Amino acid sequence: MLKVAHHAGETMLFSDIDLTLRDGVRAGLVGHNGSGKSTLLDLLDGTREPDSGEVTRARSLRIGRVEQFLPEAIERLPLVDAVMRAHAPVVGRPATEPIERWRAEATLSKLGFATDELDRRGGTLSGGQRNRLMFARAVVREPDLLLLDEPTNHLDLETLRIFEDYLLGYAGAYLLVSHDRAFLDAVTTTTLVLRDARIYRFDLPYTAARRELDAADDAARRTRESEERKIEALRVSAKRLATWAKVYDSEKFAKRAKSMEKRIERLEGQRTFVTEGSPLELSVDLGASRAKEVVRLENLDVTPGGLGGKTLVHVDEFLIRPGERVGLLGANGVGKSSLIRMLTRACRGEAIDGIRVSAQTRLGYYDQELAEAESSASMHDFLVARAPVGDHIVKSRLIAAGFPYRDHGKSMSVLSGGERARVLFILLSLNAPNFLVLDEPTNHIDMQGREELEAELNASGAAVLITSHDRRFLDRVAERFVLAEHARLIEITDPEKFYSAPRSTPLPTSTAARARASAPTGVLERIVEIESLLEADLARKPKFQKPKLQHEWRAELATLYARLE
Repeated sequence: MLKVAHHAGETMLFSDIDLTLRDGVRAGLVGHNGSGKSTLLDLLDGTREPDSGEVTRARSLRIGRVEQFLPEAIERLPLVDAVMRAHAPVVGRPATEPIERWRAEATLSKLGFATDELDRRGGTLSGGQRNRLMFARAVVREPDLLLLDEPTNHLDLETLRIFEDYLLGYAGAYLLVSHDRAFLDAVTTTTLVLRDARIYRFDLPYTAARRELDAADDAARRTRESEERKIEALRVSAKRLATWAKVYDSEKFAKRAKSMEKRIERLEGQRTFVTEGSPLELSVDLGASRAKEVVRLENLDVTPGGLGGKTLVHVDEFLIRPGERVGLLGANGVGKSSLIRMLTRACRGEAIDGIRVSAQTRLGYYDQELAEAESSASMHDFLVARAPVGDHIVKSRLIAAGFPYRDHGKSMSVLSGGERARVLFILLSLNAPNFLVLDEPTNHIDMQGREELEAELNASGAAVLITSHDRRFLDRVAERFVLAEHARLIEITDPEKFYSAPRSTPLPTSTAARARASAPTGVLERIVEIESLLEADLARKPKFQKPKLQHEWRAELATLYARLE
């Protein structure tokens, strides 16, 4: 149980938050960047103490926390040893008992590591494998409460499915911080929204909880507007009575005016609370191209980093036209990022055989490692040096994106990943590109930012090439899909074939996994998923809806219902 208030510098993060996590809870914690999600996890596991209030934990509670980075000492160890050295704090006593080798091996196997990989050094792993190792270190002791902070960043879809299956079969409680809506819907039954320095709790998965929250916000706004109209009417009446009291020297009118003013004060103090929402604003001003083609790839060999060597992917022909939004799919390591690097270099003027760029193309590039934002300059100077706008526009855009004026002199090097992502999106907006290349753009932006980015991209006339492991983001933005697989780049009509492709590594046959593998359950889950997608799309403004996808979803629903008959 947690009942605390806490600040970060001058910012109030939590104001008398009251939260209880019970046995078996499967909760998702969401909120905009900077709202205090990681701080809340720190308070729960005892990493930091609150400014006021207290955190009460059950005696002998074992807490597991998934690390965000592998410790340097662990990187030099074989995987099995890295897991055997894992520890989990236990309320009331240290966790000193050793972990048996068989338990470490079994945990790694459940998380998709093959037997011949168990002696690999941690430092040789890919990003997705590192996440799996950190996850193994957190769960090997089977903690009563598992805390996960953005475990899905940088993961491919195969690893996401491994995590989903593991969590669905997990016996303990867990609290998961994530901006991946599909992942939250798959593995949580409770949603905690951290907003306005308070917690909003819904015993629902994210999508359903978001509908409830939006409905409550709309109702609160309507009630508040009605209250404001009533207060304004009373204020006018009080002013009129006060005027009459002076004109007619009437004590009766004066008393009524004072009584009405006291009533106004009471009503103002009782006004319905209306959320301020996220203090951030993510917008990308995009241009349009009048050329027939933005970029064309023909007979292109994609090599590691685009710098020569072994061919990762061969592209026979790939064309992006003005206004097209293309999703680039493929497992980690197949060459997606290398393809993107070659494409961005060509768009910036480098001659590369097999890539032809229109003279009208203006590139905007967002890379998942945020290398574009690496600089020792202040965020203000970084933007001024790279954007064709005046100083006052840069300052106004920074303020709109949630950076107060006093922070404009902060060095880019000290900003968090989310902050650097916001600066990059400001830069893209100021340069108004007509061809936007987004390499995992959702890794560092919060839920509201993802939805705002979806709307901006869908409403723009720019061509877009996106690679993302956020399935819902891709489904809502991309109109075409290309798949990098078996060293070829091919166009596909249905991304679901990729999402649901068989895994390349064996998984444990847990009760949840067996249930999902059975045909009837799989059909029912798919029906629920499609109906949710269709409902969400129909709820959007008409200009943001995707009629083609709606038609495909309805056709698939008809097929699935036929299978149930």
